[in-house]
Amino acid sequence: MNETISIIIPVYKVEAYLPKCIESILRQTYRDLEIILVDDGSPDRCGEICDQYAGKDERIRVIHKENGGVARARNDGIECATGAYISFIDSDDWIAENAYEILYQGLKQYGADCAVGRCVTVYDRDGVLKPRENKASAVKCETSDEAMRHVLLNGSAVWNRLFKREVFREIRFPVGRVNDDEVVALHAYGECGRIVFLNQDTYYYRIRQNSITTSKFSLRNVDCYYNSVDNLEFIREKKPQLEECADYKRIRAMLYCYIHLRRLKGDPKAREIRGMLREELRKSRKSALKNRYLSPAMKALFAVCSL
Repeated sequence: MNETISIIIPVYKVEAYLPKCIESILRQTYRDLEIILVDDGSPDRCGEICDQYAGKDERIRVIHKENGGVARARNDGIECATGAYISFIDSDDWIAENAYEILYQGLKQYGADCAVGRCVTVYDRDGVLKPRENKASAVKCETSDEAMRHVLLNGSAVWNRLFKREVFREIRFPVGRVNDDEVVALHAYGECGRIVFLNQDTYYYRIRQNSITTSKFSLRNVDCYYNSVDNLEFIREKKPQLEECADYKRIRAMLYCYIHLRRLKGDPKAREIRGMLREELRKSRKSALKNRYLSPAMKALFAVCSL
């Protein structure tokens, strides 16, 4: 008998995209699913759409709550999940019909605690979808340290992954911040013995106008710096051998925020944060210029900004 997979989907202001997301889950060839739709106080018809689907399929559970953000919605989903495995989907994305069969079999075949499928990036221009084709790749198994290093040097998301439930025994999403996927992915990989990266497309990631990932820089984006600081502290405590990688992430986040905050010079809070970052740049000058992961161009930029 197959084991149950709990799929957690935060839902907020996506009524135009939600049916495609849910339908792709209902068509899964892997049938033992617990589908948790967390209606995060959405002001449109999302709550109604969730209830309609729940009336059609008993595997769907709907949580209606006041708006509290994606992190809190995901945490509520984790608390309610009963499956042996946990997965996350963003409600404007969708998955291949055999996505969970691929991920589940990958976990079993390679004795992994987390399986990662390939993601297809889809550009949405006024409803016209243009997928970006993936290059051929091979299956790759990584240790916890290797996968965490990849997160620190390249970034990561939490969707398009299948985790053993035990991985999230203590881990929760930081409430009130954006760009929190990398924090959780890093901590989650830290709880894994092995992570397998598969060579089949399982997830379709929609990039649309006016989403968080495509919006202009604002004070909310400074969270990427605060997250990088938290990650550095975590690495120093748990995986000190990866400290230089974590500091690389912090330095890049520092530079990114410092440079972009200049565009918000009329905002007193932006000036305050930029001043704080300038002091951090100066304090970090020595370690940054020695960091082997920073490119010569990044080091030159850092040298100028930290004067």
